[in-house]
Amino acid sequence: MSRLARGPLVAIIVFCACTSLYLLYNFTRSPRPSLYEDGGVENLGVNASNLQKRQRVAVASSFGFHHDVYMTVAWSLARAMNRSSTGTVEVYADVPFNYNFQKVVDELGLYRHEYRHPDELLPALRNDVDQNSIDLVILGTCEIDLRVDWTKDLLSVWDERPHDRKFNLVCIVHNIKARDTYIRSIKCNSDRGTFRQDVSWQPAITEWSRRSAIRIVTIAEHVAHSFRESFNTLADSTDPVVRSAGYENIPIDVHVPILPLPNLPERPTSRPLSKAVIQGSFSMDRRDYNNIFEELNKFYDLMAQMDLCVPAFAENGYFQDQASSTFAMALQCNVPILVTQRTRNSYRYADDDRAVVTRPAAMREVAALKALRTGDASSFFNSPMPHMNTTMGSNRLLQTGVESMLHRGWTRTEKELDAFKIGLWKRNDDLAYRLLNDL
Repeated sequence: MSRLARGPLVAIIVFCACTSLYLLYNFTRSPRPSLYEDGGVENLGVNASNLQKRQRVAVASSFGFHHDVYMTVAWSLARAMNRSSTGTVEVYADVPFNYNFQKVVDELGLYRHEYRHPDELLPALRNDVDQNSIDLVILGTCEIDLRVDWTKDLLSVWDERPHDRKFNLVCIVHNIKARDTYIRSIKCNSDRGTFRQDVSWQPAITEWSRRSAIRIVTIAEHVAHSFRESFNTLADSTDPVVRSAGYENIPIDVHVPILPLPNLPERPTSRPLSKAVIQGSFSMDRRDYNNIFEELNKFYDLMAQMDLCVPAFAENGYFQDQASSTFAMALQCNVPILVTQRTRNSYRYADDDRAVVTRPAAMREVAALKALRTGDASSFFNSPMPHMNTTMGSNRLLQTGVESMLHRGWTRTEKELDAFKIGLWKRNDDLAYRLLNDL
């Protein structure tokens, strides 16, 4: 075996989130049946004989991004409707979607009907007030969509409608504490300026909660948990206007945006670890590039395949308030993720050995990559322990954690990853059924 195949050479590259959406199309140019075929609602633990409550669903967004998130929700809803043979989904968005994502939608069959412009949503809600009226509205990015004129107008339409023609509002939320720069622009390699927490859109939730007509859907469990804590605090507010809104009764759910990508490259499990990918925009505020690239000089060769995804979160927000697209992007491409136990605790849907490789938190990413590639952690064990006249290997529990990581290895079979994703899709389908039936 050559030195290139055996040595500790791991290339780390940075994918901009925008670019990676474009690259997804490479996997869809030769369509084949989806990995996840319709399995029947009996597999979801739901009753197919129940009459579906919501019959006409509008999925809408005025924001030019996150279509990969809300279009997977549209796909889940359509699947649930196909099982019950009733209902329609309409998408109100600017198309074609950016970064060639429109081709992904078309070739995967996520949505097969006519698109409508976001400006058509309010007239449709106002004018079609009959037995076929829209009865469920899903906003793709509520951090943005509840800031625009829709906020007052949607509520006004809801109030104007007869009692038996009300609609429910579902808010897809990515970040409980949105940033001002995030709102202004999401561009690859852009100057983001300073970050400030911005929750100014959230007071719009109050009146919807008062009407028992809103539901929150996040893309990861820790964001759902943060919303529940926030709502419980608001429910106990000293302000009677807020306290009376019933925040503790707002349903909060999780829908993981994993696409059923076909034609993923088949890679032998015996291959050497050669490429780790940091997916996301290149910003020191958002990922800890300094500490990673500080150790990177020895890993200089670029190999042909992605093997592991390295989240490298530099801030607590990704563990508390904001869901990263890194996880969904990597897992739908069958790329395992290098994580710590803290990461698994936050992203509960990825708390699965079939999808992640777990390193001890005391072992930095590059040290873990080197050990996984060579099968040897001696250089890490022999490195000095800070503030002690001993080595890292002297910590028995740390040593056990490293050895456990090496024993499981870094490769995951296609069968393992497919089974993991099918489990996620079934949970997404279960949520779609509950959205359609107010459960």
